[in-house]
Amino acid sequence: MRGSVSRAALRRIAEELLRVDYVGTNRQICGCTLRTSYGLPCACELGRYTLGGIPIPVDVVHVHWRKLTMEVELEVGADDGSEVDMTCAMDELWKRFRSLDVIGKRALKSRVCELAYPTMTPLCPPPEKLKTKGGVKKKGQSQPSQTSKKLKLSKKQPQFILQFPNHFRSYIEDVVNVESDGNCGFRVIASLHGYGEDGWPMVRRELGLEIIDKDRPTLYDKLFSNRLSEVRESLMIESFGSQPPEKWLTIPDMGYLIANRYNVVLVYLGNLCMTFFPMTSSHLPNVSIYCIDFVNHNHWVQFNMKEGFPLPPVTLDWRKFRSHTATTWMLEFAGRLQHWQLLTLVLA
Repeated sequence: MRGSVSRAALRRIAEELLRVDYVGTNRQICGCTLRTSYGLPCACELGRYTLGGIPIPVDVVHVHWRKLTMEVELEVGADDGSEVDMTCAMDELWKRFRSLDVIGKRALKSRVCELAYPTMTPLCPPPEKLKTKGGVKKKGQSQPSQTSKKLKLSKKQPQFILQFPNHFRSYIEDVVNVESDGNCGFRVIASLHGYGEDGWPMVRRELGLEIIDKDRPTLYDKLFSNRLSEVRESLMIESFGSQPPEKWLTIPDMGYLIANRYNVVLVYLGNLCMTFFPMTSSHLPNVSIYCIDFVNHNHWVQFNMKEGFPLPPVTLDWRKFRSHTATTWMLEFAGRLQHWQLLTLVLA
């Protein structure tokens, strides 16, 4: 197609080719945004051409990208209103809006509303009542919504809290619940990362891209060995809604992906507690620590912990496959890792 279509189109197609390894020929995962919005072959189309060994036909590129010039000759002094006409732009905007998932639609609507209603603020009140030190709780105070509801650690503690020793239980401030639909693990990570609970599809997609990251060509081959395709498949879903167990978030597999993708410390507080540090980067100050747990053998929840809580040991595979620069994580958190060992010895 070189010489037949514009360079801008070639750049977009080249970027879309990077998604083929993740999308394959699945239209639902692809979303076909490039096709519907720009008239260019999207990832699932490119995947079909790749499988068949077929060169990309020029005809699949919209004629807009095959023009040698975008300029229209006008008579001197003539004004057809094309400079201020927004018909084509609005049509493209609607096409893009319809091609997006619910998360993308909300984001696009927010940006359009900022332009259409400049006097209105995009801010909204927080979903839960903010804690204030020394405040007195009033009777009749509204309760948080069922999703993303905090399970207060009062005298009636959640049953799964009892699995932790008293010394460690004192570090737990509260537990944040999310919707239980087979996506709960990804909902927890999305909430912790600032996407909001409904941002779980974005987390699935980003972790899928992490596996095929060309900057880490052999890391996941070593970590997952012959299970690489299985781990990758668990991130791909055919439709929204409830997911079967093989599509749930799993530890330790997802622990490595989450820590590496988001450059955070992930702490799993399950039956076998473990810490996941990033494996290819050096320690960062003020790094975020995500604490999660798999409870009742079927649901993920988020833990909010007190400052400086002890960290469980890192996994053997992290020690084995991490880069030399990643050793700084162990050095910086040595005190908190030793604190956990001391508590374990005292309670043994």
